[in-house]
Amino acid sequence: MLKSFVISLLLPVILLAATSARAFADSYDVYLLAGQSNMDGRGKAAELSEEQRQPMERALIYYRNPPTSSEGWKPLAPGFSMPPGYKGGLPSKCFGPELGFAAALLAARPELRLALIKGAKGGTSIEEWKPGAKDEPASQGPCYRAFIATIAQASEALTKDGHTFAIRGLLWHQGEANAKDSAEDYQAKLTALIARLREDVKQPELPVLIGEVYDNGKRDRVRSAQKSIVGAIPHLAFASAEGLVTQDNGTHFDAKSQLLLGQRFAGALLTLGK
Repeated sequence: MLKSFVISLLLPVILLAATSARAFADSYDVYLLAGQSNMDGRGKAAELSEEQRQPMERALIYYRNPPTSSEGWKPLAPGFSMPPGYKGGLPSKCFGPELGFAAALLAARPELRLALIKGAKGGTSIEEWKPGAKDEPASQGPCYRAFIATIAQASEALTKDGHTFAIRGLLWHQGEANAKDSAEDYQAKLTALIARLREDVKQPELPVLIGEVYDNGKRDRVRSAQKSIVGAIPHLAFASAEGLVTQDNGTHFDAKSQLLLGQRFAGALLTLGK
């Protein structure tokens, strides 16, 4: 009798808590960000305006660059990047194209809520992103294996919080480490990566946005492959690096160019009608 009485008292509280959780649940468009240093980002947050440094209201990020992680979903802001030699925690003093991408996409489609899963790692070759055999992690490159795990962890966290979501696209920026590859070899490796990722996230027509590496006079073959693959595989679009500026000897985009690259990723997505 006492047990029934206690349950009758607690039931409204339990129902209220469940209702409140559903009231705060959202539906997110998820975008995956992968590649090497220009996707991880070397833009200096100190060069952003005060407004640009503020967390975005309608965008979240889940960052994992083993062994460093955002430890869950966070409001999108600068600092989800691990520059060389950096030993501190997040946020760092750098950012990648995610800021420009989210700002431009939300400006075009303000009804959206964005959730970005970022798993880029500086200096990595496309071999380190080798997709290997399906469901055989030992055959996969360490970056691909870690990225698939990151997608699973981030997805689980969204679901646990009561949110719904759909994976809407992949932003890819990599190639500086493969400048000596032939165009054919690089394109074949990237083709295999895209096919497997689409299979692993169960999105056979997943839009993929290819970011162009900076032209330092030594990357013509990779740049050629990046342009060619866009015309060879459906649902791909190209984000040009034309006119972008680097802060070093021709590799890492400066803060202004990181923002512009992100905007071009958003523009590329919109050309696909997504």
